[in-house]
Amino acid sequence: MLKQRESALEKGSELLQVMITLACFILAWQFTHHFIKPLDANLKEYKVVFILIVPIWFILLGYFGLGRLARVKMYSAILLEYMSVVGIGIALLMACIMALDFNSISRLNLALFAGVNFIVLAVYKLVVYRIMKLFRGKGYNTRTVLIIADKDSYYLIDRLIETADWGYKIWAIMSDSDEIRSKYGHKYTVIPESSDMEDIIDGKSLDEVMYCKGVLIQEEIKKMIYTCAEVGVVFRMQSAFLSVLSLRSKLSYFNQIPFLTVQNTPGNYLALKIKSFIDYLTASLILLAISPVMLIIALLIKLGDGGPVFFAQKRVGQNGRRFPCLKFRTMVINAEALKASLMDQNEQEGPVFKIKKDPRVTKIGNFLRKTSLDELPQFLNVLRGEMSIVGPRPPVPQEVKEYERWQRRRLSMKPGITCIWQVSGRNNIPFDQWMKMDMQYIDSWSLKLDLILFIKTFKVMLTGDGQ
Repeated sequence: MLKQRESALEKGSELLQVMITLACFILAWQFTHHFIKPLDANLKEYKVVFILIVPIWFILLGYFGLGRLARVKMYSAILLEYMSVVGIGIALLMACIMALDFNSISRLNLALFAGVNFIVLAVYKLVVYRIMKLFRGKGYNTRTVLIIADKDSYYLIDRLIETADWGYKIWAIMSDSDEIRSKYGHKYTVIPESSDMEDIIDGKSLDEVMYCKGVLIQEEIKKMIYTCAEVGVVFRMQSAFLSVLSLRSKLSYFNQIPFLTVQNTPGNYLALKIKSFIDYLTASLILLAISPVMLIIALLIKLGDGGPVFFAQKRVGQNGRRFPCLKFRTMVINAEALKASLMDQNEQEGPVFKIKKDPRVTKIGNFLRKTSLDELPQFLNVLRGEMSIVGPRPPVPQEVKEYERWQRRRLSMKPGITCIWQVSGRNNIPFDQWMKMDMQYIDSWSLKLDLILFIKTFKVMLTGDGQ
């Protein structure tokens, strides 16, 4: 019954968004005709396009899952999905217009329709998503879960408890761990692992079972999957082992024998070439657009103390190659000479030197750092092929000498201007966690992830969260 209701709500949401899209098409037509350029149009052709929108948008919204009431999703991912729907939809409409030889359809009108449709659908989804999070935070629209846990399961359990707007209600925890019983036994029922899973599922209205043990027991997992599947209960599995599988794993076959193949760096040659092209094109456009801003910053730095505008520091790039990383100078001229006297004030763990209120930073430098504007010259490094727009930050040679062996893998990709660390708190994140974030980026890299991080970087710049 729950699945049927959710499916009905999903289709209803898709139909509503199709109706909103049709309204956007009419609005764009009216606005173009009355305020921009009168359309000497064949209304029959516009009616055909109007009708074509219905199946195209309905299929695309369903394909991207935009009818579902997502519980856990990044806002940037939602925007990217709607950008894809509208972009693909307009491309298909254009193909249909050309195939039908329609000559009266205004390209300006279609462009306006695309812009309006993206904004309206995205705002609609974000508002609904926010409202649902508020409802779930108050205990509505929840899903009842059973957690299979051991002493390595604290992170997930704490996240489910702390993030009430996900809408997951813990019914019980199945564990033989004394640590789990001691920490959560006062708040939740902790049942032994010897309990019969079939009796539990049959006797309680569970929506999901979450398996989050640190050690995976194959026969136990297989039995739970089958037991849940028999009655339509969702089975989820979370484990540190899955982080290893995220290293570009794929299922392949040797003479009908299945193998899980894992490689430690992105191997999609075409996608990496597209990334390089996008880097070069985007860096060129951005440098053209922001050249007046860079000129103003350069003048302010020069007028401040008369020192050099740029600071070129030796950094380590892909596969250990060294290059001069460019930044606007944010410190006093003799900053490097003063570093030794400030080492006892270092606030960052590991080989990295960071002080939140570094006395060497100039007044204009403090502003540039908070807004991340000091990084703008690195678009020149991108044009020179030394850096990418998105990628792990390039370390200084001394830091690399102190890396543990597993941390050196972050040098396997071209360094970037921004990455997960830049949009997640920077100096508030321990060094070891920072390194793991870079590994996460390498292991889950895609063009989509690059776009999401690029968009989130603008948010950091606009809110002044840089350090």
